[in-house]
Amino acid sequence: MTISPLQQARVVGVHATAQAKQLDRTALSACLEAAMGALADAGLTPADVDGIAGRWPGPGGTVMHPGSVDWTSLLGHPLRWVQDTYPQGVPAVLDAAAAIAAGLCHTVLVVGGQAAIRSGGAVAAYTRPDNEFVAPWGAFTAVHFAMVAQRQLHLHPDYRQGAAEAAAAVRNRGHANPDAVMFGKGPHTAEDVLGAPMIASPLTLLDLCLATEGAAAMVITSADRAADTRAPVRVLGGASEWHRQQYVDPARHEEVWTVGRDAAADARRMAGVDPTDVDVALLYDINSFEILRQLEVAGLCPPGEAPAYVHDVGIGEGSPVPVNPDGGLLSYSHIGWGGPTLKVVEAVHQLRGEAGERQVTDAEVALVTGAGSGAQYHNTLLLGA
Repeated sequence: MTISPLQQARVVGVHATAQAKQLDRTALSACLEAAMGALADAGLTPADVDGIAGRWPGPGGTVMHPGSVDWTSLLGHPLRWVQDTYPQGVPAVLDAAAAIAAGLCHTVLVVGGQAAIRSGGAVAAYTRPDNEFVAPWGAFTAVHFAMVAQRQLHLHPDYRQGAAEAAAAVRNRGHANPDAVMFGKGPHTAEDVLGAPMIASPLTLLDLCLATEGAAAMVITSADRAADTRAPVRVLGGASEWHRQQYVDPARHEEVWTVGRDAAADARRMAGVDPTDVDVALLYDINSFEILRQLEVAGLCPPGEAPAYVHDVGIGEGSPVPVNPDGGLLSYSHIGWGGPTLKVVEAVHQLRGEAGERQVTDAEVALVTGAGSGAQYHNTLLLGA
C-alpha cells in the first residue's frame, strides 16, 4: 500500500457549542466559542494557527462569502493558507491535510456555525437559495432530495419502510443524548415517521434533518506537532466526488443515486481498510433515504440491500456499525455551514473513547460522510484512533 501524504495530518482538537433550535447569541460569538474550545482541546492558542477554513459569519468583513480571510483580524496575525472553497467538514479536513503535507501551513483551524437564522416562513432562509432553476419555483433543499427519493421508491418500494426504520433508529439515539436538540423528544417508531406530516413527498417531517443553531470547530496539524497534543486522531484517507453544483439543476436519480461510491472506494484504498474495519459511521443524514443510500455507497451493505440491513442487522446501539450515536442531523443538530464539521467532532470523541453513554466499544476506525444525492456531491473521510 502506498502511503498517502494526507496521512501526515492529525485532528488534534474539536469543540461543539450548545446546540438549540434558537440561541440568544450571534453566530460570531458561537463560532468564537467553538474555535477557542477546539484550540483549548488541542492545547494550542490562536498564535499556533497559520491556516484557516471558516466561513465568516459577520457582522462586518467582506460580503463576498465564504470570507475566511476575515478571521485573520480575530486571530491577530497573518496566515499562510486559507481554504475558501468549502470550509467545512470532510473537504476542509482533506484540503487542510493536503496543505500541511505540501508545507503550505502546519496548523489549520476549521470553524463554522449559525444563529438567528429564522426569518419568517416555515423553513430556514438558507434552504431557499436564490439560484437559477430553483428560486422561480419556490423549491427548497428538501425538495431536491425528495425527487431522488421518490424515484428510488418507485423502483424499490421497500425503501419506504427501510427509510422509516433508519430515521427512527437515529432519532432514538438523539432522544437519549442530553446534548441533542431533540433530547427526550422520543422514542420514535417507524410508524411515527410514516405518519408524520408530509413535507416533500415521500419525505415526512421525521424523515428530514433539523435546522438549528450553534457552532463547531476542529484543529488539524502535522503528525510531528500532534505528538505534543492531548489525543490526536489520524487521518487515514478520504476523497470527494462532485457531480454538479448543488441546488441549481434538479438532481436526477440515475445520475446521483450512487454518487460518492467511487470516492468511498478511493478513501478505503488510501486508508488500507475494508468496510468490515469500520467501527462507527457518522453518515450525513440530511434525510432518511440518504442513510440507506450511504450505507450502500460506503460498502457497509450491498446495493439494494439497505432496507434489509437496517431491519435485520440494525444501525442503532449494539449493531456491528452504529450509525450516528449522537442523533445525527436528524435529532442532534444541523447548523448549516457547521453541520458537516459536527460529524468529525463526534468521530473524534468516539475514537478517543470520550463519548460517554453513547460510546461505541473499542472504536478504532470511524467513517465520516458529507452531502449526498440531492446536493449532487458526496465526500468520505476515514479517521483512526
